Amino acid sequence: MVAKWLMLGLLLVISPLVKGQEINPTYDLHRIHFGFSIIGNYGKLKYNTASDFMDNDTIQTINTNSFPGFGVGGIMNLKVAEYWDFRTMVNIQFVERHLQYNFRGGDIQTAKVNSTYMEIPLQMKYKSKRNHNKRFYWVGGATYRYDFASDIDTERSNTKPIVALYPATFSYDFGAGLDLYYEFFKFSPEIRISNGIGNSMVPDSFIYSSSLSRMSPKLIQFFLHFEG
Repeated sequence: MVAKWLMLGLLLVISPLVKGQEINPTYDLHRIHFGFSIIGNYGKLKYNTASDFMDNDTIQTINTNSFPGFGVGGIMNLKVAEYWDFRTMVNIQFVERHLQYNFRGGDIQTAKVNSTYMEIPLQMKYKSKRNHNKRFYWVGGATYRYDFASDIDTERSNTKPIVALYPATFSYDFGAGLDLYYEFFKFSPEIRISNGIGNSMVPDSFIYSSSLSRMSPKLIQFFLHFEG
């Protein structure tokens, strides 16, 4: 079954690259297109330790562990010039990240920083000239995210390994992709990097958060866009 799906995906990518008649030549004459996206992600955390971290006698090191996640979304693309588009989306993404605290004496505690994001990216898309049934593109912009799974209101203590992020965050994004034209739709695989802006960590006096001075989320995202 997996082999069949991989073969289908391979055919989906390769078929527009095979030289032949141009498919759907009037697609780009339409100013607005709508579609949906299937999203894979890999969440990371960027952090700085507190200025007195090296002087503490409890925590030896802090490590981050990243895990794959997924999401879905809707997309609206507006043509503003021959090679420029404005694009926005409404996505739901599930992201998993862990902070591992290695204590002196061998004890290990893990703070799970998981998120369920509703996000709205606002992006500009620059496209190369269409070459037969394909064209490359680059995207850049900003994203607003709201985390419904934020631990901001969760009770915390030195015995509960919890590090909370504020639910509302912003990021700047950049990425690249490939538009592939088909008879009834356009398929676009894309990779995008999303870096959180500012310090997103909720401060508290307990050891897990007080060992850090700042933290912001980062996402490596893989999109499969389908636009009609």
